[in-house]
Amino acid sequence: MNKNVLGKWVFAMGMAVLAAVVPMGCDSGTGDDSELDNYFANHPTVSDPRDGGSGVVSITPDTVIVNTVGGRAVFAFNGGTAPYTWDVADSSKGTISGSGAQGVYTATVVGENDVIAYDREGRAAIAKVTGSSGSSSGGELAISASPSTLDAYGSMAVIKATGGVAPYSWAVADGLKGGFVGPDTTGSSVVYSRNAAGDNAVTVTDSTGARASVVIVQP
Repeated sequence: MNKNVLGKWVFAMGMAVLAAVVPMGCDSGTGDDSELDNYFANHPTVSDPRDGGSGVVSITPDTVIVNTVGGRAVFAFNGGTAPYTWDVADSSKGTISGSGAQGVYTATVVGENDVIAYDREGRAAIAKVTGSSGSSSGGELAISASPSTLDAYGSMAVIKATGGVAPYSWAVADGLKGGFVGPDTTGSSVVYSRNAAGDNAVTVTDSTGARASVVIVQP
C-alpha cells in the first residue's frame, strides 16, 4: 500500500476512535436537560451555553435552593450587552421577572428548574434552581438576608423567614431607603430593593405576633 494512503487511513481510524471515546459538546452539569433542550430548540436565535458559545456572560449565583412555594431568589446577569431578557426552562414550576441585569425568580412548585438570561446578541447563561418540599418549618422565628449588603441603587436582596407560623407580614424601617418588590408580603420570603444610601431594617411578624429583624447595610 502507498505510504501516503496508509498514513491517511491510520489518521482517519484514529479520529474515529477518538470521537467514539470522547463526547462532543459541553455538559452544563444541570442533570436532566430535556426542558433546556426544548427551550433552546424553540429559541433558535439564543445561543446554548452548553455548546461553549457564550463564555463572555454568566449568571450569579449559578445555583440556588428554594424550598417553599412562593419562595424567591435574586439572580444577576454578568457581561454582555443590554437589554437583557430573563426566562425559565419550565414555566409550570416558577416565573422570573427581569429588571435590567437582575432577575427575581418565584417558585410556583418546589423542585428543579433552570433560569436562562440572554443579552441583545443572544448570548445566554444558565442558572439552576433546586428545592425540596420535605424541608421542615416551625420553631423559633428567624430572618436572614442574601445578600445583606447592597451597594447600588436598585440592588436587590432576598429576605427569608424561617420558623414561626405562617402567614407572615413584612415591614421596612425606612421606606425612603428601600422597599419590597411586588405586592405579596405574606409569604416566607420577600425581595427588598435599595432606594437610597443608609442602613435599613426589615422586620417580619408571624401570625402569633412573634417578630424578627435584619439590618440591610447600604453604604
